[in-house]
Amino acid sequence: MKAEQLIKDLLKQEESGKLEFKEVARKDAIGKTICGFLNNQGGQILIGVTDKKEVKGVDNAEKLQIEIEKYLLKELIPEPPVMVSIENYGNRQLLLIKVWEGAKQPYIFNGSIYYRRNDRTVQASSKEVSELIHKRHETEIHWERQSCLGVELNDLDMEEINKTIDATITQNKMKDGTKEPIDFLSYYGLYQNGNFTNAAVILFAKNPARFIPQSRVRIALLEQGKTGDIFKDDQLLEGNLFKNIIAIQNFFDKHLTHTRKFDNKKWERADNFAFPIVALREGIMNALVHREYAQVASAMSVIIYPDRLEITNSGKSPLKQSELKKSHLSMPYNPDIAHIVFLRGYIEKIGRGTLKIIDTCKQAGLKEPIWDIGEHTVKLTFFSNEKLVGVTKEKANDNDAVSDAVSDAVSDAVKKGLIDAVSDAVSDAVKKGLIDAVSDAVNDALIDAVKAIADSKNGASITQIMDKIGKSNAQVKRYLQTLRNLSLIEFKGSPKTGKYFLTKKFGSKIK
Repeated sequence: MKAEQLIKDLLKQEESGKLEFKEVARKDAIGKTICGFLNNQGGQILIGVTDKKEVKGVDNAEKLQIEIEKYLLKELIPEPPVMVSIENYGNRQLLLIKVWEGAKQPYIFNGSIYYRRNDRTVQASSKEVSELIHKRHETEIHWERQSCLGVELNDLDMEEINKTIDATITQNKMKDGTKEPIDFLSYYGLYQNGNFTNAAVILFAKNPARFIPQSRVRIALLEQGKTGDIFKDDQLLEGNLFKNIIAIQNFFDKHLTHTRKFDNKKWERADNFAFPIVALREGIMNALVHREYAQVASAMSVIIYPDRLEITNSGKSPLKQSELKKSHLSMPYNPDIAHIVFLRGYIEKIGRGTLKIIDTCKQAGLKEPIWDIGEHTVKLTFFSNEKLVGVTKEKANDNDAVSDAVSDAVSDAVKKGLIDAVSDAVSDAVKKGLIDAVSDAVNDALIDAVKAIADSKNGASITQIMDKIGKSNAQVKRYLQTLRNLSLIEFKGSPKTGKYFLTKKFGSKIK
């Protein structure tokens, strides 16, 4: 859903227990309201709009966004699952703050516990505080928080843990004293009383299936439709959530790339998917994050049929199918897992995944996807405009095969040149003191941003780069500023409609 439509939908609503309009950004008032949302069922604050729904906009939106994020992180205890985004409405910019219902209630702001009663934020009564504490106790025995006995530190994937720590630092969401793996896991409730939790195993174990067999994910390519039994590719994934994301992406790369184009004026080949990769990513993330792992019979599958792709997972959706097509708050079944994935940058905007799926499929000219919500399962079906199975590389003619081989060789060489050139530029700048040292995760993100720009023939906007590399607006802006400081990219055009391009010097260097 485009930002303007999202704002229009919000403006049609009245202030309520889950929605509030604010004309100006008074941090103390925002903190109280957010605290009330956290201690209730979550909510949204739209800043730059009067009580009468007159859109005023905000000045210095990016600066204000960062200030509010830091303020909420500092003043709210414990750490809140909150997202602040900049939304364009006409020629004005607004700030939208979305917050999940807190998993660690009661939350405290400025020494007080606030609660949401209808459209008002008030200090919680003793009865409400007691109910919040009781709810906290219930949350603590949720399957995610239960100890997974027998798991030791060396059973965990330290590479993925450190990537998550780096991503959290990059997003300025890290508090002091949580940079060591055990401290980090303890802070986010993944290590308690000397034991790692089930959520920690799903997220970071080297082999989660050893401890939680139902965590496996099946991915398959079925050649003859649902009634057939010929599988061209059938795999059972046993990695942690982050490793499974990569494995599924590789599976899509292998089987869903249906056209390949190589333009002499464009230095890298463009691979087009049968479905928008953004929509597939959101569908996969929803299934992995909201899956009901606690059930022994829990399952998740991704199956490609000749005319469609189905993502099925065990779980109960709190929303009806019609509600998934509207702006809604995310209500994660696994809040600990969801929060870590959010910190990692895979969940870009809370509650917009289903809207993005619908919008991107529509833009691609595909039939609208369907969610089939059962009592214990959720199935998302993408429909294709062409046959997905049966055309293989071996069936291509000799000319196509030669063309692909040449394109592959050129593309691989250019990709390696790009990676080396970006890494060298960063390293030289650090040595000269031009920029601060960067982590491996940030270096990889800079490379991904350059790839996204280079892959766009007519330049790339911030939104396009965000979609390609899966990072937030604030993160992408920081990466772009670093790349501009290194003279690797340049901005052309007006502030609102301009785009980013590789500099001529850098472009010629990596060709």
